[in-house]
Amino acid sequence: MVNQVIVGILTWFHVVSVIGWTGAALTFLFALKPSLAKLSPQVNSEVLPALLPRFERIIQVFSVLTVTFGPLLAWQMNDGPPNQFNLVSPWSIFITAGICTGITMLLIVFLVFTPTANKLIGLIQQMKQNPQQPPPAELPKMQKRLAIIPVIGVTLLLLAEVFMVTAAQF
Repeated sequence: MVNQVIVGILTWFHVVSVIGWTGAALTFLFALKPSLAKLSPQVNSEVLPALLPRFERIIQVFSVLTVTFGPLLAWQMNDGPPNQFNLVSPWSIFITAGICTGITMLLIVFLVFTPTANKLIGLIQQMKQNPQQPPPAELPKMQKRLAIIPVIGVTLLLLAEVFMVTAAQF
């Protein structure tokens, strides 16, 4: 009985974290990115420094929570050490694939998205301080990278969700 309650609580936290992470990625991909593309560079230079740090923090928090609660849930579902992760059963194959996909996305958040967003904010602030100077050469590269990360992120997150839902069938 206690195990079922713990599994229920961990499942709830894991699912809410996944919804937050995926929702933030989808919001960026389908609402923020297209809207920012239509704004003038001057407006973007005002909006991005205010928007990106908060958005970055939300993505980081939900990604860490998701990758924390997922393995805890798998551990609890196996009643202790993950002896079911033998990559023989369909459940273990799909769960392992989902975990690997989620961890890959977590690494992208912290090793690609976060540095790119911070660098872009720094470049924008540098441009504000020296408005007579031409835009830094790195600016288009950072903008392009920031535009591609949400596509990769949403794809990987949805793939991880497919793996997890498929595992639940076994």
